[in-house]
Amino acid sequence: MVRVTVVGGGVNAIGSALALLQRAPECQVTVISKDFSPNTTGDGAAGFWGPYLNPHTPEEKILRWSQETWDLFLGWVRAGQQKGVSLVPGSCVGRSEVPLEFWHKIPIGYRTLTQEECAIYGPDYCSGYSFTSIVAEPSHFLPRLMNELRDHGVVFKKQRLTSLEEAAAHADLVLNCTGLGAYDLVPDHNVYPCRGQVMRVKAPWQTSFLCDDLDESITYILPNSGSVVLGGTKQDDDWRQEIDPKDSEKIWNNCTSLVPSLRKAEIIREWAGLRPCRRNGVRLEADEVKIASRNIPVVHNYGHGGCGVTMFWGCSNEAASIAADLIHKQFGPTSKL
Repeated sequence: MVRVTVVGGGVNAIGSALALLQRAPECQVTVISKDFSPNTTGDGAAGFWGPYLNPHTPEEKILRWSQETWDLFLGWVRAGQQKGVSLVPGSCVGRSEVPLEFWHKIPIGYRTLTQEECAIYGPDYCSGYSFTSIVAEPSHFLPRLMNELRDHGVVFKKQRLTSLEEAAAHADLVLNCTGLGAYDLVPDHNVYPCRGQVMRVKAPWQTSFLCDDLDESITYILPNSGSVVLGGTKQDDDWRQEIDPKDSEKIWNNCTSLVPSLRKAEIIREWAGLRPCRRNGVRLEADEVKIASRNIPVVHNYGHGGCGVTMFWGCSNEAASIAADLIHKQFGPTSKL
């Protein structure tokens, strides 16, 4: 039995473990992380599907990973039994020309808004687009996927590792899905945080999303199953996870200016998390670490930034495919290559 250690507790770690077992069910998988749901970055996120370009990750890969994840989410929606997964219509508007998004063919009903439609949100808005996206809340689907893994004999271990060598000590292969943890664990100093702060409010009348994404700030209103997420911030190299009252005030003012009815919404809670970004883009490739006389293969899958949910199943599939190929070369054929 091939021993596989998956390092990380977020959506890409859980997804990679699941995708690997679909290809090589005979693997004995252990998932090690200092935190699991409900204490991951994904658990605080709205779970909104929406890709964006990274200059160091090929557009073709971002499209493929996002498409595979969209297809998975759409299957969940059609099954109709997954809490926290739903189709949500909405718009993104801007004060200057908003270009046609590179991913416009993936979601449902993408179209460019007229100037008159944009002006509804304020006289400065002149461009934008609308489409139907999918919201898949990790706080709901992560525990379900973890239970699925437990049903396949996967062991979860809460532990803070100090190196990949430590992770590889009792493994034949390591899947490294550590997000920001890769900064120290690999170590990879191209990894950095982008701080995001949000507030959740009670506003059941707000059933569509709305985004105003500027270079210097970001405003978004994203309905979830039990709340509406108001955001946000994108503060590079900022490790703070405490709530910043100035950010709270800015988020509230920006969102209520866009949708005045939100002024009567009750604030449920606030949250700040760190998007796991990487200056060289997503790292999804094979590597190895040396333990005594053994060379242990490692598959890296980290650096997704704010697209961790949007690309998670596509990235998980690719990481699992690389891992299954390495297992095949070292130990012979796996069941489902």
